[in-house]
Amino acid sequence: MDVFKAIKNRYSCRAYKSEPVPEEKLKKVLESARLAPSPHNEQAWKFVVVRDA
Repeated sequence: MDVFKAIKNRYSCRAYKSEPVPEEKLKKVLESARLAPSPHNEQAWKFVVVRDA
């Protein structure tokens, strides 16, 4: 999928499954987010993982 198509077809999910996200998938998402660019390479990332809400 090209970038323009991904931006054009994006959506906000408001219905979530009650099943937990597998640990490996969560690690992959957090690692990808950590590697994302930041302004002036500040990399001031903070992540909060909520499990039993």
